[in-house]
Amino acid sequence: MYRIDIENKDLIKLEKTMFQNENLRERYDIQEWIEKRPEIIEENLLIIGKEVVLPSDIRLDLLAIDKDSNLVVLELKRDTSGKNVDWQAIKYASYCSSFSNADIFKQFAEYSEVSEEEAEAMIEKFVNADDLEGLNENQRIILVSKEFHSDVVSSVLWLRDYGIDISCVKLTLYLNEDKKLFISPNKIIPLPEAEDYLIKKEQRQKEVRRFKGRSFSLEKSDYDNERLIKELKQSLDKESELVSRVIAFLEIILEEDREFKREELKQKLYERNIGDDIGKSGTYLSNISQFLTKKSNPHFRQIITFDGGNSIGEVKNNYYVLEDYRDLLKKVLNDIIGDYNQFSEN
Repeated sequence: MYRIDIENKDLIKLEKTMFQNENLRERYDIQEWIEKRPEIIEENLLIIGKEVVLPSDIRLDLLAIDKDSNLVVLELKRDTSGKNVDWQAIKYASYCSSFSNADIFKQFAEYSEVSEEEAEAMIEKFVNADDLEGLNENQRIILVSKEFHSDVVSSVLWLRDYGIDISCVKLTLYLNEDKKLFISPNKIIPLPEAEDYLIKKEQRQKEVRRFKGRSFSLEKSDYDNERLIKELKQSLDKESELVSRVIAFLEIILEEDREFKREELKQKLYERNIGDDIGKSGTYLSNISQFLTKKSNPHFRQIITFDGGNSIGEVKNNYYVLEDYRDLLKKVLNDIIGDYNQFSEN
């Protein structure tokens, strides 16, 4: 980096220096700068926590939200990243992935010293979305250091290939002839000039892997009733959280002989305590929809119709139990979970 000497029409080279050499520390200097000026790392970040204590008593350097409602984990190192900063940040992001909207509002309220209602309003004003339904559906990781170990660079590139939104920002410290310090941020992964291209490429690769790696089908079975009952019982008579949510979903769409819209189902799942908030209930509904489109579950598609879902991740709507199978499904659920009044004919 050079300082421009306009008067003498010259360039004065600035010397690189180490944070350690200038007695600058990771926690009490770099962290404070980024907290106050997050735009040095990325435009449009709202810091919602510093030194956030996670369930295992480890501390996350900085936690933020971006305009797309993603939680952003910022992991900071001083002069070198070391070999394990990527794994460290992944652990933090995995913990944060379980944060409900209420958890996020509480975290931001404690950090900002405001009420949870004020914190919610501030976040809602900040993000691009019209509501906070999609808050924390995805998580991002930003690693910050003066230098990055080659092992970390290799891991980050590999993780990006598999759909993990992780980036690296270098902070270079300079010293001028008057002993004044300057700092220069530089995103090295992904390079800003190629970021749009790389993101689109990564999304295409991710979609291809999802089709290859996940079981997805809209084909329906054509079983007779005896075989259909057997298949349904085998799928539903299992001890798992997903199966219990699927059963609750089936109970709901059997309540009335009509189509059930996605938004209505999210509300009804929430009323059954499936999800700490509407956003989480929506996530669970997406899991149920994925269950319905698994290759191994053509028997569910034989009895249930829905709109959309022609490709993986496409939003589905208007769920309906076909009239010919309503009594059969009620019988299966009664056999598995006992006698329920809502299954009796009105």
